[in-house]
Amino acid sequence: MVFKDLTEKDKKYIKKVYKDNTISWDERMDLLKDKYGVAERTMRRWCSERLDLSEKEPTESEQYSIAKTKKIDKTKKIFLITSAQSNTPVNESFLKNMEVYAKKINAEILVIPFRYKNPTSIFSNEEEENEYWDPKIVKYLTLNRHNLNKNISVLSDIKIQPSSNSPLTGLEGMTGSHSSVIGHPKIELKTIPVMEGSPIKVLFTTGACTLSNFTDSKAGKRGDFHFSTGFAIVEIKDSEVFFFRQVSAKENGEFIDLFSHVKDGIITKEDSVEAIALGDIHVANVDKAVIDITLNDLFKKLKPKSVFLHDIIDSTSVSHHNLKNPFILHEQELNGSNSLEKELDEMIKFLKQFEKYNVYIVKSNHDEHIDKFLETSDWRKMTSFKNALPYMELATARLKGQAKNGVVPYVINKHYPKFKCLTDDDNIVIKGWLCSVHGHKGASGSRGSLQQYSRLSTKILVGHSHQIGRISGAASVGTSSHLRVGFNTSFSGWINAHGIINRLGKLQHIVFIKTKNGVEYTTLK
Repeated sequence: MVFKDLTEKDKKYIKKVYKDNTISWDERMDLLKDKYGVAERTMRRWCSERLDLSEKEPTESEQYSIAKTKKIDKTKKIFLITSAQSNTPVNESFLKNMEVYAKKINAEILVIPFRYKNPTSIFSNEEEENEYWDPKIVKYLTLNRHNLNKNISVLSDIKIQPSSNSPLTGLEGMTGSHSSVIGHPKIELKTIPVMEGSPIKVLFTTGACTLSNFTDSKAGKRGDFHFSTGFAIVEIKDSEVFFFRQVSAKENGEFIDLFSHVKDGIITKEDSVEAIALGDIHVANVDKAVIDITLNDLFKKLKPKSVFLHDIIDSTSVSHHNLKNPFILHEQELNGSNSLEKELDEMIKFLKQFEKYNVYIVKSNHDEHIDKFLETSDWRKMTSFKNALPYMELATARLKGQAKNGVVPYVINKHYPKFKCLTDDDNIVIKGWLCSVHGHKGASGSRGSLQQYSRLSTKILVGHSHQIGRISGAASVGTSSHLRVGFNTSFSGWINAHGIINRLGKLQHIVFIKTKNGVEYTTLK
């Protein structure tokens, strides 16, 4: 093609792509030269000599410049943080609900702007050359980095493509010890391991307050699929302690945050959730303070219709991890922790607290340690004969076919017949979330991982890792145990956290932090 064959539409397209600083210079040239079948040198000459285009970056908009000077209101202790795409309409009903909620809880709204100008975006206008953001959100725009307290920052100054498949990748170490909020329309969450005594470190994204506006490319379609209307909420308790959650909304702007339901600008009280998955229990190492606030505060305010319990028992008394270590065996003999009967009794006593709830016992790897003990041990060669009788009784139950689903389900159902003890193949879905998988087993016999689960055809909430995380439609809860139990030395990402699924089908992590007042998870009442 030669320049004289270009139509006015072609020239406008070239000009728009040429000025699109959301992609690299090389990508712009590749896009243009491939479309018009000319060499890069020819395309550059067209742009500079025939279309009078400068190779300098376009001047940024006044809105963008003002956002770089934004300062937070230091009198506020709660922040609602979302993101917004350039040249794209805001979700007006959602923004209205955010503003109403912010007023109720005395919060400041922050909006992190991002660019995604492309001639084939849904809301692209061929006549439009200037970059802008919806006037309704201009007063909230920020491109500054804000330290909300000593341990959490808002990284408004980092630009990440909205179609990025892994928006948190590469940010792990650059924020030091600070947890960080990143503006992005995809809801993701990552735990970063820290040394003992250090505050938790998490990275999490915000969701967006503008409408979905992507190209019809593969990356664009993927970005549209994972697009989430929503915001992150950060509550500052003091100079060091913060609480956080991610809030996902429906397309009509309706959302639920903890105890509040917001729709059409009206806030109502939310007093139940469809399901809650507790962080892994591990009765021998359970943190009683976490369970106490869960049952006597959280459950009373948000009555769960279903409760999922992972790794209910630690099986430390007979775990194959301990049986070949004489020093651990000696210590257990001295403190009595090598009694299987005692450990099972403690499990049954612990479960009494959940008797009035609709309980699912998720089949977990620590439950299976007891079955492995029966399968691989010779009772005549045990280091301690205190487990000989339980061995005989449980082995007999298996031989009689009474414990086909394993020892732990067999023992639990003898005392709590209404509890649903799940198998590896049970498919329990709550509001679109698969809740019956622990997380230790993956596809086709492989080991499970959140990354693998994110590629499934269903949303899934698992346990096992003791770390909270969220990748696309896969999420994991933390642990209900103490954060250090002897073997997770050095760096650890364990966090006390549950996952709740509300009636809108949206997931929230509830993270428990030890403060001077005990264990807490929110400043809201």
